[in-house]
Amino acid sequence: MVLETLKRTLHLLIHRPLLWISGVYAGCIAALVIWLEFTGGMFLAGKIALLAVIAFPFIVGIMNHHLMTGDTDLKNLITTGLRNYFPIVLPVVILGGMIVIMALLLSVPLSIMGYGSDEYALTGLMLGILIPAILFSIYIDNVAVCEKTRIFDTLKRSLELVTIKLSTSVGFFIISVIMTVIVSLFGAFLWGMILADRFTQFIDMNLTTQQGVFSQYTLTDWQALIGPEGTIVTSLVFGLVTFILVPFLLTFKYSCYKEATQEVVTIPGEYDEKGRWYKY
Repeated sequence: MVLETLKRTLHLLIHRPLLWISGVYAGCIAALVIWLEFTGGMFLAGKIALLAVIAFPFIVGIMNHHLMTGDTDLKNLITTGLRNYFPIVLPVVILGGMIVIMALLLSVPLSIMGYGSDEYALTGLMLGILIPAILFSIYIDNVAVCEKTRIFDTLKRSLELVTIKLSTSVGFFIISVIMTVIVSLFGAFLWGMILADRFTQFIDMNLTTQQGVFSQYTLTDWQALIGPEGTIVTSLVFGLVTFILVPFLLTFKYSCYKEATQEVVTIPGEYDEKGRWYKY
């Protein structure tokens, strides 16, 4: 079923060019942020990245609306994006608050048992909270836009859909990781091929030596090695990878959401002589 969902995703990406707007947005921001970081504009890069993240739910709202209705009218898309901004953001904020509260509450027993400063115990605690939270909330934006639910109903509905079709949700993460690795490797190969002449001095080194050398490189060392042209190439390649991944992930997640909503759940029960339904 996940493979069928993947095929539908690719079909949508091919036949609906408007979906790539999210990739253009994310790719341009990513390229700009990387370029600023390499050219000494760390402070400005951080501000732009933060503003881009804050504005991203607007793009997500537009993409979900377009996927649901096929609407291509610019005015309607902008209006829909603005209208769905807070219905997407507020459940995420509430979920984030719940995660923080749960982490604080669960850290108390760890402190009592003497593991309060144990990095491994704290890491395990956070993973134990974050992984289920992310898994059961992946459809928040889809539910908020497509079903027009309230804040807590959005969280509840997302949890319900993941529970109904858990294999699809897990499959989404697995395929997303595989796709991210493939596209990232493509980007790394492209980057290395374009800037191959900058690394000729390391050809005679074995892999272990190369790793030792590069692990000690600072941002300044990388700037000196690849030069201004290399900085531009790095930014463009990073932007290209983001441009490909973001539309794919948003569209694939929507396709998984639609598959989950089509699942029919049979509740055991019976009708009485007056036609009233009673659940067992």
